[in-house]
Amino acid sequence: MAIDIKEILANGLLDLCHKKDLSQITVKNLLEATGVSRQTFYNHFLDKNDLIQYIYNHKIINHFNGQNQNLNFYESLIESFEHMKQYQTFLKQACLMEGQNCLKDYIPKHCEDFDLKWHQQLYGEKPMPDALRFATIYHANASSAMTLSWILSDMKVPVEEMAKMITQMRGLGMDDLFQGSDCTTNPYKIDK
Repeated sequence: MAIDIKEILANGLLDLCHKKDLSQITVKNLLEATGVSRQTFYNHFLDKNDLIQYIYNHKIINHFNGQNQNLNFYESLIESFEHMKQYQTFLKQACLMEGQNCLKDYIPKHCEDFDLKWHQQLYGEKPMPDALRFATIYHANASSAMTLSWILSDMKVPVEEMAKMITQMRGLGMDDLFQGSDCTTNPYKIDK
């Protein structure tokens, strides 16, 4: 079985977050804790923020990777929010960090890029109309801002309630905006 260096580093950083504030953890601290060499770290990640993004993408929002056109948005959002709660200590600390390549700047960009690609896949071969593109960007940024606010406020709103509110808001007007597309139903429909 192959050794997964990225997972070793990710798990090492998550463990260290319970002992020391994430902003104070250095690559050197991580290497000492994991036994991974500096060169090996930099063969896999640009810097600590790149590792933080890896953890976010692979352990927290793994359903939003662009691989699944038939994504159930609501159910995937619930699962992502549950992962956010599981990694709450790490995530809050990561979202409070500033600087180049920081997570709080990455989240809205990732959400916007994912949504534009997903909506285009759902729309079909024709380019999506400007109104759908605008609504996509708007909702991606609004839901990212609400998610960041939820993370920083210690996630007081229950997971399902948060997911339901975001999904319902994203669904407003989508039936009209997807008319004439390959998508036959509102991608933000909650099946409950």
